[in-house]
Amino acid sequence: MKIFSKAILSISLLVVVSSASFAESTQENLQTYLQNYKQLAGSFTQVISSDQSGRTQSSTGRFWIKKPGKFRWHYTTPYIQKIISNGKKLWVYDEDLEQVTTKSAAQSIDSSPLAIILGSASLDKIFIISQLADRDGLKWLKLAPKEESSGFESIKIGFKDGILTRMSFQDSFGQRTRLLFTDMSVNTLLADELFEFKAPEGADVFDETSE
Repeated sequence: MKIFSKAILSISLLVVVSSASFAESTQENLQTYLQNYKQLAGSFTQVISSDQSGRTQSSTGRFWIKKPGKFRWHYTTPYIQKIISNGKKLWVYDEDLEQVTTKSAAQSIDSSPLAIILGSASLDKIFIISQLADRDGLKWLKLAPKEESSGFESIKIGFKDGILTRMSFQDSFGQRTRLLFTDMSVNTLLADELFEFKAPEGADVFDETSE
C-alpha cells in the first residue's frame, strides 16, 4: 500500500467573497462539473512531495471510474499496484510483494479526496467550498474539510471545459500530492466486472473489513 496509504490520494490568490449567493454558485458549479460524467477513464501522473524530507516521488498509471463508488486505479510505474473497488469492498494489490489487502470501501473512501470524483459523498456537508482564481486555462475550486480528523488540510481541483484535469491536496504532515489527468474518455461504457477483483493464486491476503 505504498502510494494508497499516503495519497489516498501553488495558487496563492483566493477570491474572497462572503455573500451567500456566491457560496451557492460555487457549490452549484462544483456539482455541475462533477455531474458531467457517470463513467470516466484516463491516464494520470501523480507526484508526492514532502516538506520534511524534501523528497519527491513520481508515478504514472491508468484509471477507470463508474459512479457511484466504483473505480479501478492502476499504478504502472515505478512499480505495479492496483486499487479496485466495487463500491462495497476495496482491494489493494501490490504485485511486487504478491500481497492483497481488503478494506471496507466506505471507511477507506468516504472521507478521502477520492470521494469527490467518485460521487460518494455529500460535498457541502464535508467541505467548505470556495472559488480560486483561474490559472493555466483552468477553473479552480478549493475544498477545505470541516472536520480536522480528515487527515488533510485542503483540496484544490482544476477543471477544463467542465472536465476534471488536475487535483492537489496536502495532508497534516506536510506531504503534498498532485495529480494530472490526461487522455480522458467521458461516459464510455465500463462493465461492472472491471471493478471486481480476485486475489491471484499464492498471494498473501489480509482482510481488514471486520476491523
